[in-house]
Amino acid sequence: MELEFKDIEYLCAVEQQRSITKAAQSLFITQPTLSQYLKHLQERLDMALFHVEGRKIRLTPEGEVLVREGKKLLHQREEMMAAMNSVNETGCGLLRLAVPVGRGSHIIPTCIPPFHWRFPKAEIRLTEGHSKELVNQVQAGACDLVIINKPSFPIHLEYETLGYEKMMLVVGSDTPWADYVRYDRDGQAHIGLERCADMPFVLHLPSQHTGQIERQLLHNAGIKPKVILETQNLEASYRLAACGYGVTFLSEYHINRLTTGGETCNCVLDDPLSQMEIIIGYRRKEDLSFLAREFLNTARQALARPRLRDQGV
Repeated sequence: MELEFKDIEYLCAVEQQRSITKAAQSLFITQPTLSQYLKHLQERLDMALFHVEGRKIRLTPEGEVLVREGKKLLHQREEMMAAMNSVNETGCGLLRLAVPVGRGSHIIPTCIPPFHWRFPKAEIRLTEGHSKELVNQVQAGACDLVIINKPSFPIHLEYETLGYEKMMLVVGSDTPWADYVRYDRDGQAHIGLERCADMPFVLHLPSQHTGQIERQLLHNAGIKPKVILETQNLEASYRLAACGYGVTFLSEYHINRLTTGGETCNCVLDDPLSQMEIIIGYRRKEDLSFLAREFLNTARQALARPRLRDQGV
């Protein structure tokens, strides 16, 4: 009995998608091609690996063992390749990068293109999700690097700081709440959260880093907010604040990306917690591959913008 990595990859795709058609799409092959391959695989192994029940697929006990143990082999293969690439400075190999969806709208276009131009032969595998699950991916060795705002939960990773940015309160300019905003000599808007107790808040989900920080800011200000809506959509929360539906919290990067000028008062908060630290994490720096080390250098340069340095950090 002989197995190839391709056998494992194909069956893992079926297990993940629970559909031959969707598995074929994820593998970039046709459905008949995948069906024929799996038929021959079962004949070659002389055992059934799955059953088709209507539109659903259920793995047999043998199939479950093959997927479970096969995933370990695929992971070992990636670790072996990463170890080889750590001493290979040709720029070939795989970089596994983890970035939250919200943060990725900034990190991906800022860091990946200059890295690709330096190492066009490198394969970049991007994993997106919430901060905690991405940290777990790096801790488990499934990703090399993760770029996130430093979380409130403990992380068992080595990391370094790439920069800082502020969490701000977004208030619609044409709303009664704008009367609570004060401006300093430089024209920067400020607001004390303790004055916002009666405002309706559009909050982000507790699973998001933004949602965790904003709830802690409200707690620190002694406010039990009137939550008019919860959403994980950062742009939607900004647009809702701009039209006067409520007030919301956003990082200065997202505000700068979304604003068209004048429709919102983007207020600095006094709480030190509103100063957010952007970090890049990894299991052990000494074990990073050549490509991971070079991406780390690229991220340092790309994110070390004057706006961040001017904040005195």
